[in-house]
Amino acid sequence: MGSSMNVGFLVLMLTNRCNLHCRYCYVNAGTDGMDMSEEIAFRAIELFVPDTGEVTIELSGGEPLLRFDLIRNIVEYASAINPLTRFAVQTNGTLLDSGKLRYLRTHRIGTGISMDGTPDVNEGLRGGSAGLLRALRLMEESGTGVNITVVLTKENIGKLPQFLLFSAGFSCVRVINLDILRPLGRAVNTGLVPEKGQITDMVEGMFTTLSFINERRFPPLKVREIAQAQRRRNDSEIKPYCYAAAGEAAAVTPDGRLFPCASLMGMREYQAGTVRDTDFSRLQGLVQTPLYPEKCMSCELSPVCRGGCPSRRVSIAGDIKNICDIECHMRKEIWRRITE
Repeated sequence: MGSSMNVGFLVLMLTNRCNLHCRYCYVNAGTDGMDMSEEIAFRAIELFVPDTGEVTIELSGGEPLLRFDLIRNIVEYASAINPLTRFAVQTNGTLLDSGKLRYLRTHRIGTGISMDGTPDVNEGLRGGSAGLLRALRLMEESGTGVNITVVLTKENIGKLPQFLLFSAGFSCVRVINLDILRPLGRAVNTGLVPEKGQITDMVEGMFTTLSFINERRFPPLKVREIAQAQRRRNDSEIKPYCYAAAGEAAAVTPDGRLFPCASLMGMREYQAGTVRDTDFSRLQGLVQTPLYPEKCMSCELSPVCRGGCPSRRVSIAGDIKNICDIECHMRKEIWRRITE
């Protein structure tokens, strides 16, 4: 099989086809496109999944549920190599049915759904809200926990409190992940990246709404970025932001090209060859010494935010050495609310 490199996080983009047409899709997915072959998927697993120890394989797209056959084959193949392999799928939820959900539950495949607001807001930005609601009801009935990722844009950020209230009505929704829009794919030149004032107002409304919700709900509804700050507030050791920032991640496109992060798929300067001709050194493209942009080193939040998302610094700030002001502002506002 040749050389290999063990990682902690492997993203397989099973297809760049999608049954929706989100206005700011990072990979410009549509009804036409390429699917990953079983040969490429298995080669990636052979390259990056260790024989022992924990590793996570995230199955993404496009819409990965369009390739449920490949999901089954990947789970079987990777589990045979390393029984400790964990799996996650990031989906728009519209194709989920009871049979697929049963399989995901049986194999303990973590499920993340992309939804950018209450059904009316989501419909205007992504579409497919009726199918997504069916998926949430199925998960509610089966007791399947789900995390929801919200892409924050100028158009929906002011309505996040309403979305938190909507999500709280589903006990299956455990965590809301905040993803500040990256200007990639169809999001390029849309002008939809939120502004600092919107971030300030969002954080204020988010804390107030979560307090209201969690006085009345168990298990509590969490927001990932708040939970991260609370968990890391006593950290004394400086750690990389993510697996990619630690040089322990790989992302594979349907045609087998390799990148250190799924958010940078398609950026030639970050390509690390292919699964057949791999440049392992280029998978270190998001590793930094020192870990953060220089400006971050003197900031009291550095152990908490860890310099922020490196791919967001590349896409929004234009250079991994620069600070992403929007993300920095959001994390500072969250920290202010936690510590006040």
